[in-house]
Amino acid sequence: MSDISQVAHARSTSIRRVFAWAVFPVVIGGALALAIGLMERGVHPLLAFAAAQLPAFGIVIAFERIFPYQEGWNRSRGDVRVDASHLVTITVVGALLQPGINALGAGLGAWLSGGVGLGLWPTHWPLAPQLALALVIGELFQYWVHRLQHEREFLWRFHATHHSAPRLYWLNASRFHFVDIALNNAAAFVPLVALGAGIEIFALWNLFAAIHGIFQHANLELRLGPLNWIFSMAELHRWHHSRLVEESNRNYGQNLILWDIAFGTRYLPRDRLPPVDIGIAGLSAFPMTWWAQITSPLHWRQITRDSQRAPAAGA
Repeated sequence: MSDISQVAHARSTSIRRVFAWAVFPVVIGGALALAIGLMERGVHPLLAFAAAQLPAFGIVIAFERIFPYQEGWNRSRGDVRVDASHLVTITVVGALLQPGINALGAGLGAWLSGGVGLGLWPTHWPLAPQLALALVIGELFQYWVHRLQHEREFLWRFHATHHSAPRLYWLNASRFHFVDIALNNAAAFVPLVALGAGIEIFALWNLFAAIHGIFQHANLELRLGPLNWIFSMAELHRWHHSRLVEESNRNYGQNLILWDIAFGTRYLPRDRLPPVDIGIAGLSAFPMTWWAQITSPLHWRQITRDSQRAPAAGA
């Protein structure tokens, strides 16, 4: 390699390293700062959410092509249409369920306020620490919903759709059965509504979850170092998509890894890299089309029977 080539290679490596360490904190920090700034200037929280989310998504989508974690994960496996369909489904269902979640939380909040005799949410705090509190509280309930989805077969029937992804890239952050996402959202939102969190906090919570989720599944070279003790980011989450149950039944945090630390399920081995071949072990007959995945919980016994017969048929 010539001296010029060596210099160019070293420069490229340095740029890639800086990107890997900086992109997540810069993008999510910038998006939250933008949204908070807009809301403090009187912009409606939903508009502030959209204005901050769209550029962040654009950065992730663009840089997957420039700094991919795995080149092979940038090639479609026939999964883009499926993931896009799930994105539409969970967005529509989430919008339809939100009034009911709000009503349930408000009823619980009224009961709590009557029992305690005062407002429970620190509305006098600045928005940033309110968001941090909301993430910690909401994550506790989401942690247990997610963990039970792995430990209880009935709930796993819905959550298996997410683990059916054959690769990790930005759009399969939306590969969820709508029942799965409804349970997870309710787990976080009902307690927060009950405690009296305002619309600004829900907008910021959704913004954080959306950007964190797309980074968590992104095909990007990412390094978080000590931040892996706070956020449930890609370096941790890639193990959660392992075909080995002892690896995939770890790192349940949706946004934060704090409760995994508390309950002993954080997993980040230092002696090897996460698997590239991901999916669901022992469930080879799990469907890979959108409608079949939506209806898969109704046909679970057939799917498991077909999966058990598959090895013998291919032998």
